Amino acid sequence: MKHPNDDWEKEIHKEPFAESPFTEKHKQHVLRQVSWSQTTPKQTGECHPHGSIPNDPINPRKRRLRSGSVIGGVVVAALAGSFILWNGQIVEPVVERFYPTASLQLSDDPSMSLLTDKMKRTVAVTMRDYLGKQLQVTLAKKGPITGWVYVEAGQELETDYAQMWLDGETGDLVELNMRGEIPGDRLEHRFVRQIPGLLADIGSDSSMKPVRVLRSAIMKKGQAMPIMHTSLTLQKDKSYGEIRWRQDQAIYVSGDLTLDTERVTAEMLQTAQDAIKALSGESALSLREVSYARDDDESEESISLTFGDHYGVRITQGKSGTHYMVMDYKGYTPELKTTEDHENYIEALLGVEEEIIRQHAAPMVKQIFNIDLNDYTFYRDSSNLGMASFRPEGNKDPEGTTDSGGTTDSKSTTDLEEPSGTKDEIQIRYTHDARITMIERIQHEENGSR
Repeated sequence: MKHPNDDWEKEIHKEPFAESPFTEKHKQHVLRQVSWSQTTPKQTGECHPHGSIPNDPINPRKRRLRSGSVIGGVVVAALAGSFILWNGQIVEPVVERFYPTASLQLSDDPSMSLLTDKMKRTVAVTMRDYLGKQLQVTLAKKGPITGWVYVEAGQELETDYAQMWLDGETGDLVELNMRGEIPGDRLEHRFVRQIPGLLADIGSDSSMKPVRVLRSAIMKKGQAMPIMHTSLTLQKDKSYGEIRWRQDQAIYVSGDLTLDTERVTAEMLQTAQDAIKALSGESALSLREVSYARDDDESEESISLTFGDHYGVRITQGKSGTHYMVMDYKGYTPELKTTEDHENYIEALLGVEEEIIRQHAAPMVKQIFNIDLNDYTFYRDSSNLGMASFRPEGNKDPEGTTDSGGTTDSKSTTDLEEPSGTKDEIQIRYTHDARITMIERIQHEENGSR
């Protein structure tokens, strides 16, 4: 029995598909569209049998041309319908690709009259290529000195927001500051195809699916093109992951691992459990989650272990040194309803004396890291309330922190004078009642930056 699409299989290898780069899968998609068109009644009410072409005994050439036009018309209809399948992936609307201003959203603000056709195209193409969506343009304003046209889209306090500066004469992009969010299923194929390999490379679940995409793009005057950052959240059941790209290059990958992963040795697990016991007093807490992160941009890798309901250990190694953090995730901040409550809480944090913090932190630090805090100077982080650090004697105080006497050193972190011997630094987080909720040991490399 002859298949109804056999004749169309012959036609598909003629023009306009003879030299087409379309894959076989895409051709089959077109075949289905053509087959569907044959079963659709014409305006005259005539309906041709499935898989057949009406014969024209007078002009066979006309019949062949009609065949090609049907196929071409179906393809055009499929494209104009906004999405086509290409290697199994949904591609952007072709109309928007060739006519980007067709999807540009302009508000009713009178300032929209400042935008020339070239400016509108620049705005639409920039949002399409670097944000993945079109935001409504709400304001346009011409600068009196530079002659640039300032364009604003979205709302400043919302997730989606864009600021563009365009050349007043050419309409070209000069500067850009833009951010936005798109659903995970709208992530472009050039990113999607990287996901399984990146997750598998760190030992995480490669079948996790995109959930949320946050995107930003920045361009300064003199730059040839914007720098785009894409942050993707992934999930499957109880597994989570994250991938970040700069332009199209992945620079950060993280994901949950199985509890029996080879990355967690028996010694690492025991050391972490001992550290949690020193911080909380609780023992025999079971390992609940393991996650791993690789930051190629910072040349760092870290592994995080979660115990019980709210305790964790994170070990980070990189070019600047090793960080070992023990933390209590539970919130100990009292309910703050009014401005007065906030002010009182800040006063309480500032009022916790160094001696009290030392009394609480010293035994824990000694038990976990075998470090005596008597040899370390106390510094309170004035820019991050509830945070403090202990640094070896002779280690200068970075900007933004004060010593126990309340004085501030204006030297930057990179100007610190390293003491001879130890490079360790202890950072802690404390509550208004001097409870220690985080201890981190930072072992700086000899040539690493502080």
